[in-house]
Amino acid sequence: MTLLRKPYPIVLTHEEKKMRKRYLKLALLSGLFLVGLTSCTQNQPDVTSKASQEENSKDSSVEFVDYVKETHLNHQYKDKQFLKDGIGEVTLVTKVDGDTAHFKQVAGDTGTIKGRYNCIDTPESTGMLEPWGKGASKFNGDYLTKAKHIVLSTDVADNGGQEKPALDSTGGRYLVYVWVTDVENPSIDDFINVNLALCQEGYSKAKGVSGKEYADAFTNAAVQAQTLKLHLWSDEKDPDFNYDNPVKIDLRMICEGYDTEGNKYDWVGSKVTFEAYVAGVGPDQGAAYVCNDISWTDASGEHTQRYGMYIFTQYIVYKPLQTIGNFLEISGTVAEYNGNLQVVDVSYSDYYKDDYDMKILSTGHTDKVEPFTGSAGTFANDKYINTMVTVNLVCTGGYATLNTATSTAYSFTLYCKDKDDASQELNIRISDSLAINYPNTLTRIRDNIPFFKGEKTIAESINNGKNTDQRKVEYISITGALVKYITTKGKVTYQVNLCRSKDLTLHMSAE
Repeated sequence: MTLLRKPYPIVLTHEEKKMRKRYLKLALLSGLFLVGLTSCTQNQPDVTSKASQEENSKDSSVEFVDYVKETHLNHQYKDKQFLKDGIGEVTLVTKVDGDTAHFKQVAGDTGTIKGRYNCIDTPESTGMLEPWGKGASKFNGDYLTKAKHIVLSTDVADNGGQEKPALDSTGGRYLVYVWVTDVENPSIDDFINVNLALCQEGYSKAKGVSGKEYADAFTNAAVQAQTLKLHLWSDEKDPDFNYDNPVKIDLRMICEGYDTEGNKYDWVGSKVTFEAYVAGVGPDQGAAYVCNDISWTDASGEHTQRYGMYIFTQYIVYKPLQTIGNFLEISGTVAEYNGNLQVVDVSYSDYYKDDYDMKILSTGHTDKVEPFTGSAGTFANDKYINTMVTVNLVCTGGYATLNTATSTAYSFTLYCKDKDDASQELNIRISDSLAINYPNTLTRIRDNIPFFKGEKTIAESINNGKNTDQRKVEYISITGALVKYITTKGKVTYQVNLCRSKDLTLHMSAE
């Protein structure tokens, strides 16, 4: 057996049903529908536009117009800051997908700017997977990583005509135009609009452009992409999208990487079906950690090991994943994020049933998902990745990062050592999605400063009580999911990812 992506005859009706159901839900809920994106000829990245290729490859009455090249940044950005002025130069933190990326200002507040690209909506490529989503994400990433300068700007139509950034409908991301150039010392005419480039290449329809500053350019680019049948508008299948049905396997096969015949196999990108228990809920909205104890026999004897997996839902809340102890059948696509496996593109509905929706097989199995208890040294091990653990740690340092869109929520990384053995290291990760709003919490834990009287958890510490308690934090007890983190320098570290704020307890000194 050489490949498991097509173990059964392909039944196209499954993907058609799944996509049709997804679009029907969106149409009923919002009256909107998903569309495609488009590309351009430009000075960056150094690739030939599919739009121009299509126009040059056939005798067409359509004369290709490079709207990206014709569209310019209309406002000066130098000596301005995006978070204050609605325009400013930034650096890339990370590209998320086709229409989302995170940035930091080159001057002023250096908190994370979560940018949602204005006037477009690319296919999904993270928690949900849709045709042309992977291509859109790569196209966006090519521009961002090759740019020598990046500028974010806000459309005045989004902020009531005021010169300040505007938030999207989630309240957690900024609506942005992303301008890039590969010129070392650029003028504003050297920048091109990545949002528009995606639209011109047929990766997204123009969305919500009415009354916007560049409305005509987006509308014309989208019409041209549709006429040239680019990407989302084409009759072709996306070569990067997996249209197959899932293969039924178990978590051990996914985590250890072998196929149904025992051969080495990388499941990333494959569709799978497996059974597991919900072990932890969060920290991302809708997401969950699941696990299962798998038993097998080989030449060395009988074995049982717990294997875990993170289920990322693109912030959609699905009922089966919200109760610890639920035993589920889960179908989705295996993905990898920062060295950790996860399953994405799962689905569930009480009303629009699909053959590959999650299924609740039984409930109430909390005894099957009790967290492992051990030391930092025990858990700094790939064996426990994506499983729930409980450990006692002493904080020695760390940092907090502000989510600038909220101005209150912080993510924390706490550097820790084992309570009883300082030679063992294990860090703590607290996501800003848990809405830990009190930045001094980090300082108090790290520097052993007294907390407010009666407080025991981070959740309680944000209440800012009036009377101080002179006791200090001796150590931290935490229950969370064990994950691996690879630094920018390639160093592998291990972290306990806090899923619920109540699962971190501060143990105070006697006096």
